[in-house]
Amino acid sequence: MQKPTTGRIVRYRGKQGLLAMRAAIVTADVDTLDPRGVAAGEVPALDSDQHVHLWVFTPGEKGGFAEFNVAPGDDPGQWSWPPRV
Repeated sequence: MQKPTTGRIVRYRGKQGLLAMRAAIVTADVDTLDPRGVAAGEVPALDSDQHVHLWVFTPGEKGGFAEFNVAPGDDPGQWSWPPRV
């Protein structure tokens, strides 16, 4: 599997409601996560080099929300690469 990197666009399947597929951007990966923020309790650690922190885009005024330590996959609460077209 290709390694996720900060700034890449991925898809995120929601964990609540309709379990909608949304666009998201990787905001931190294992190479860009600041260990000082983790040590200070300001941001969660990542469980593996495939886990990421995301900003998930949503329609409407709020615009989106953060998700932390998200694993890859196709199940609710996981990220995946967009299909090639």
